[in-house]
Amino acid sequence: MTDPDESDRIPTQAELDAEDLAAIERRSKDKDEAVLYPSRPTDPGPAPRALTVHARVAFWGAAAAGLVAFVYGFVNVGTIRGLLRDRLREGLATDPRNAAPADRIDPMANFFPPFMLIMIVVFLAIEYALLVAAATHHSRNCRNFYLAAVVVNLLCIPIGIDLLFRYPDVWSALPVIGWIQFALLVISALCTMQKSVNRWLPQSTRMRPTRMVKGR
Repeated sequence: MTDPDESDRIPTQAELDAEDLAAIERRSKDKDEAVLYPSRPTDPGPAPRALTVHARVAFWGAAAAGLVAFVYGFVNVGTIRGLLRDRLREGLATDPRNAAPADRIDPMANFFPPFMLIMIVVFLAIEYALLVAAATHHSRNCRNFYLAAVVVNLLCIPIGIDLLFRYPDVWSALPVIGWIQFALLVISALCTMQKSVNRWLPQSTRMRPTRMVKGR
């Protein structure tokens, strides 16, 4: 039989410490098992149409506009180089403090037109790969990288329009086509940010300072 006084006995500090250590050990073991044998992710279901259809249609429109500019630019790259060279020389004559050095005008005029035209295709290839990966791999990171690539591309488009196509001797529709590409990329990016897409994508794992403060 159990001693009646045993149930009324106050446990010693050593016994309490031992119980706490045992509880900590159990939690640590459970955590290790959860890391070694993570639960299988649930099926998120099909990707929203905003990501698989609307964003891609807008992107393909932007890509078509970019490819028109690319093809026209490379067909007429010699003319564009000459026009850019004349602009740089005119800038040197009218505002020498803010103009390119005289010995850098020819290298810049020869390098930047083909480089900027190639970057049109490079940006489109990167953006398309990220847009598709966001839907096929259920990846919030790919969606975020897509948005980042689009933002950089949007910053480059006005510069490209000005340096490559804003000349009287260049087809006047090219600046309009460039701004159409700009608008369609904005629409595509906004489609990937819709609520249905954010709900479908996995939760963000970024650190939030407010949660860290609340956890203290």
